[in-house]
Amino acid sequence: MAFFPPIDSLSQSLSLSDLEPLESLAQCVPIDDANVSRYYSLFIYCLIINDDIEEARFLLKRASTRTISADSAEVTDTIAPLSTARRILTSLWTKNYVEFFSTVEAALHSVPLESPEANLLRTLADHVREANYKFVSRAFLSGALSDIAVYFGISEIDAKEFLVQKGWSVTDELTVKAPAISKEPTKAAAQQKARFDSLTSLITHMQRA
Repeated sequence: MAFFPPIDSLSQSLSLSDLEPLESLAQCVPIDDANVSRYYSLFIYCLIINDDIEEARFLLKRASTRTISADSAEVTDTIAPLSTARRILTSLWTKNYVEFFSTVEAALHSVPLESPEANLLRTLADHVREANYKFVSRAFLSGALSDIAVYFGISEIDAKEFLVQKGWSVTDELTVKAPAISKEPTKAAAQQKARFDSLTSLITHMQRA
């Protein structure tokens, strides 16, 4: 029978390069091995953090084919980490951010503070929050704080503070406004224009020579 290395023996700062080589081994280990469920959940989190949500869904399908017949209470407990990863991935895929952040928060309270799961879940929440901010900054010129806060998984008070730090203004207690887009050319754009003007001048001079 194949042996799967204990998750806690792996690097605390897990990455795809740590997890990808282990999948072939995980396929040979019984699904009631608790390390296997933890492995698949961590692999899914890493893929999401690397913006490869499609591959995360394929990985979940590959893992799920091994859990269909696992219906005993004992086995259900061992595959709990994978079930949590499924809920997180599904909520993210369906853009249900309230469910996503609440599931991540619950998962964080169920694992040791310095476990590989906790480290990746914190990174995952921060990654999604920043990605959502980029979306919000493009989609909203202004909006109700309650509508925007759901994208960040934090309270309205914390969301207001978060947005103010990003340069947003508060028009009243319930509404925020995105920072005005500067129409002044950036330094890089100004330098590019200067080079273009210089090249144009040189070409014009050579044509007249």
